[in-house]
Amino acid sequence: MAFGPRWPAVPRYRVGCTGWGYDDWVGPFYPPGAQPAEYLGRYARVFDTVEVDSSFYRAPSAFLARRWASQTPDGFLFSVKVPQDVTHKAREPFNAGALATFLSGIEPLRTAQRLGPLVAQFPPSFREPSGSARLGEILDAIPRSYALAVELRHASWWGRETLARLEERHAALVWSVYPGVHPPHRTTAEFVYARFVGDRALTKFDRIQRDGRPLMEEMKRHFDDEGRSARDIFVLLNNHYMGFGPGTAQVMQEVLGVPKADLTAAGRAAGQQELERFG
Repeated sequence: MAFGPRWPAVPRYRVGCTGWGYDDWVGPFYPPGAQPAEYLGRYARVFDTVEVDSSFYRAPSAFLARRWASQTPDGFLFSVKVPQDVTHKAREPFNAGALATFLSGIEPLRTAQRLGPLVAQFPPSFREPSGSARLGEILDAIPRSYALAVELRHASWWGRETLARLEERHAALVWSVYPGVHPPHRTTAEFVYARFVGDRALTKFDRIQRDGRPLMEEMKRHFDDEGRSARDIFVLLNNHYMGFGPGTAQVMQEVLGVPKADLTAAGRAAGQQELERFG
């Protein structure tokens, strides 16, 4: 299957969190006294991928994207949400300008080889067949040189026609773990993109508060079965799923049977991890 981007060679699984800028993580993850400007650099000492949620509300500037790239090591990838002005206004004319601004803003990430999949997330109200034309516009408008993951949250999309459209574009259908949403586990691209998102009952994100392991184990079976043809598998975990994103990612890595992230690395001084390796 032809595909545009080729990411740096890494283990098959990339496990990370949906965002890094949480003050509740100061103490259990970031060291006491850590400032927001330090968060990303510290996060990137632990994980090799992250999903950018803020771009859903406002497209990042090229200046900001360059700063993100400079704060992360080679091999780190940002999955970036497409702005809601593109995905959440199906009754208005397609906003090609908003998409162009977004793609221009994240270009420094692509230049620095830090750009993972773009994530086009649609609301539950977005349905087939009324949304069919808009989905087609977005699939056509985002150049194929960008990896694309599409999150559809209504069961009207689960038919063969939608899956065939995504497959033709080499866009991944997001395997959502989200209350009331049960998409088919079908590989429609050379990568799989799974999102673990809980309800909004939790409001404090400093510790694990729920047992989400059973659904993780179920997803692992899907990765091994329906996802066996994928070259890369991205697994992004939200604070709301179990209460604390970094700890949740650790549990996911344990379920997958891959090395667990060393969360203490986020609290070390820059370069300390490398020095300890030779100490």
